[in-house]
Amino acid sequence: MIGHRNNAVRKQQAAYAVASAKQDHALVRELWAVKGQSDRFHVQRIAERSGLPVKWLSTPPKINGERGVDKLMEERNVLLLRDRKSPFIEQFQHPLGRCAKFYKLTAYNNCNFWCEYCYLYLTFRACPVSTHFVNYDRMFKDIEKFDRQSIPDVLRVLNLGELGDPLAVDDITGLSEQLVPFMPAHAPHTKLLFLTKSDCVQNLLEMKHGGQTIVSFSVNSDKVWQHLEHRTPAPTDRLKAARKVQDAGYEVRLRIDPVVRYSTWEKDYRRLTEMIFDYVEPSRITIGEYRPAEGLSSHIKARFPESSLLKVNGSLIAEAGKLRYPREFRIEMFRTIVDGIRRCDKKVQIALCKETPQVWKAVGLEGKGLFCNCTG
Repeated sequence: MIGHRNNAVRKQQAAYAVASAKQDHALVRELWAVKGQSDRFHVQRIAERSGLPVKWLSTPPKINGERGVDKLMEERNVLLLRDRKSPFIEQFQHPLGRCAKFYKLTAYNNCNFWCEYCYLYLTFRACPVSTHFVNYDRMFKDIEKFDRQSIPDVLRVLNLGELGDPLAVDDITGLSEQLVPFMPAHAPHTKLLFLTKSDCVQNLLEMKHGGQTIVSFSVNSDKVWQHLEHRTPAPTDRLKAARKVQDAGYEVRLRIDPVVRYSTWEKDYRRLTEMIFDYVEPSRITIGEYRPAEGLSSHIKARFPESSLLKVNGSLIAEAGKLRYPREFRIEMFRTIVDGIRRCDKKVQIALCKETPQVWKAVGLEGKGLFCNCTG
């Protein structure tokens, strides 16, 4: 069951909608930067681009003591600019299921959207402020080094969406304008993958991408969006953005993730599959269920104390460090969505996210090869 939002979240949702309509910076109200950046140029560039003043900090902020919307506003109304000390490119290895060991490119930590189910609340519990890394020179060197390595073509994709939404605040950072044209000029054997819930795609439309950038939009039913994906564009707006990007020559993929089971889920997800093909012809659709880590509930509760997900989590089963729907429910949900997709398009590739081979087989996707949203 998906419940209703509390009044404070509803007010923030309305404020986001008004700011978006005015094309203001709907998600960021303050820029923070850590002193001692190796390259202050990009901090200044982003400040001038956004028109927002910079608050300089001696150290990165830590956990705040707020709760509810006050906590969210302190964490996700801010964009922190700092150097990245860890490698920009790392390989992701998931302990469960049929998941390729894809590569992630971390330009952002955390996200300025307010999705109730977001696993990043747990991932960045020690430093929860949304962060953008501005030592671009090192990022570009890491990409060039990666491009020279001997790696199978299917894994020559750098996923920008594993630890944050790479387009949510692209109007402020302009990262895509730096990164997308860099690839054909300096890393011709590697592709970028922007995984996003944003409709902020204007920066992408006029760039020379050389066919080396994939844009993957995460979409969900209207009910999941209305009740769980706060301060995000509507699914139809994301699909309209996907159409623009596809018309600009980019490969477009979709994720239906997380699939949530509630009273009208079958009807709503069937409608979603029909709506997708009213707007766009994706090359691949990847489906994943709601699967929170076992420690996520306390972080959801601290921000959304009335969240219906707290009841949902109590009905899930533990499996390899995650809470998941029982296998028979997952199979039923996936089959329903796969059948809906196939009624509209019999050729589009369909994959499951972080699922076991047994579930792939039960859903009718056996023998399709190892591919998903995050691979080539």
